[in-house]
Amino acid sequence: MLKNSAKSWEKAADIELSERFGLSGAKWKIITVLSIKEGITQKQIADMAFVEAPTLVPVIDKMELEGYVTRQSDPGDRRNNLIFMTEKSKDIVDSIIDSILEIRNMGLEKISKKDMEIAKKVLEQISFNTEKFIKEKGGKIDPNLWIDPQNKSEKTLVKL
Repeated sequence: MLKNSAKSWEKAADIELSERFGLSGAKWKIITVLSIKEGITQKQIADMAFVEAPTLVPVIDKMELEGYVTRQSDPGDRRNNLIFMTEKSKDIVDSIIDSILEIRNMGLEKISKKDMEIAKKVLEQISFNTEKFIKEKGGKIDPNLWIDPQNKSEKTLVKL
């Protein structure tokens, strides 16, 4: 049910943002991620957007051609490119976030504050339990890139 809920929420956002801005799901996710932390690698964007890194390569190529992002060589590792927002994407990021919030509010209609608090506790416990299992099996937990990002957009972090 959790996966189905997340997928339907994402699909609703994809439809709305495609209609409003002509942006596919991957594009609006990249812009949202970059509004929180610019100058990061495609791998970091993929981790923050919860998508596979190879999937982003053609999307970022197209976004660069459309004027939404720019690439710069990473001075610390020439094999990597760092991705930055352009004025074009900066001009629409607040509207993208507002649209996502509208979709979120629609999805939360008729759910009480008490039920939301219970759901949050349950999800936190699921995360704790599964991360504990992963660590016990010798797996690595990915760092939460959403915590304490540089160049963060307060609106994005607070509202998303």
